[in-house]
Amino acid sequence: MAPALKEENTTAALGDQEERMEVDSASEVEEIQEENSDEEMDEEPDVAISADKLEIVGSHGDPTALTFCFKNEDHTLGNSLRHVINKNRDVDFCGYSIPHPSEAKMNIRIQTTDKTTSIDALKTGLQNLYDMVAHVRSTYAEDLAKKEYVEFEEIA
Repeated sequence: MAPALKEENTTAALGDQEERMEVDSASEVEEIQEENSDEEMDEEPDVAISADKLEIVGSHGDPTALTFCFKNEDHTLGNSLRHVINKNRDVDFCGYSIPHPSEAKMNIRIQTTDKTTSIDALKTGLQNLYDMVAHVRSTYAEDLAKKEYVEFEEIA
């Protein structure tokens, strides 16, 4: 965890480089999405994240170990996403942190084996989490439609 914090502090101190990293990280994600869209035309589309919502923090030297910063997110997404990503066999480590309660940021660190990259693990984790939530939502709606529940009157 300490190396991730060190990378964040370095990034914050460099200011102008942070803006360049946002552009770099967005272009990396777009390139990967373009490759996947050519190969996997029959599958469902990937979950798309805008560049102003997500950025890669720190150096981009090792694609198997990256820290991602989600803006305007909290423990709800962080813990769920961490849990789903850790189920991936190609992921060695995944953890998240909220740097400070007054900042609307959530950092997630992903370290993978050589079989995949951190970006691919994040995309797979987001898609798996989306599928899981969609399943829970549809199951709940189906069960609610059966009307096999008891309604209570509120007593004031």
